[in-house]
Amino acid sequence: MATEKIRPGVVVTGAAGDMGAALCDSFLDDGFAVFGADIAAPRGRDGLTPVVADVTDRTAVFALAERASAESRLSVWVNCAGIFEAGAVAQAGTEAWSRIIAVNLTGTFHGCAAALAVMSRTGGGRIVNAGSLSGHVGGTGVHPAYGASKAGVHALTKTYALEGARHGIACNAVAPGVLEGRMGGQFADGQLERLARANPMRRLGRIDEAVEAIRFLADPVRASYLNGVVLPVNGGAYMPS
Repeated sequence: MATEKIRPGVVVTGAAGDMGAALCDSFLDDGFAVFGADIAAPRGRDGLTPVVADVTDRTAVFALAERASAESRLSVWVNCAGIFEAGAVAQAGTEAWSRIIAVNLTGTFHGCAAALAVMSRTGGGRIVNAGSLSGHVGGTGVHPAYGASKAGVHALTKTYALEGARHGIACNAVAPGVLEGRMGGQFADGQLERLARANPMRRLGRIDEAVEAIRFLADPVRASYLNGVVLPVNGGAYMPS
């Protein structure tokens, strides 16, 4: 146990999803003790502790933080859990609204709060949140709760960046555009083609590109003076093409 305690630890929520699983692999490759949390346990493997946890359950999230701190030197927390629902804005319902806000925004709030509580007494660390291009510009073809939740994540990131800095904790976020994988798969083929053509780079983003951005923000050396940043990973989608 003493040897294990020396290993740097990372919590990744949403660890059973495309980006969460790729993040777990990336941290494992660098020798981290990885605590992969999701409502369905991710695949366990050497160095990865699968944890069944619902990010909307604050007690469960705080218990996860305490466990990760007890079993490793917890230094990184990635709030990657999120849900996405494609559909016409005019038909958006309140049930989906509540569910999306609960997971994407409230779940991120719980993760930030739990990470702050533990890291503030153990020497600091890094928090990285999964935002979205939709949190900057909104969008059609997506439930309006998605963009609203991600805009909230961006603001939440800045709040915890300010508070965390007092305790040696940096909090940043990435804001990807539509990525290949399960998220993009919720759009019809024609919609995906239009989204790709509208991007200045004429393609969708890849999971590994978002993972690299998160790993950069999680690095206390390479990103040592970054705090409260919402890093766009969108191929230049803000610019006219």
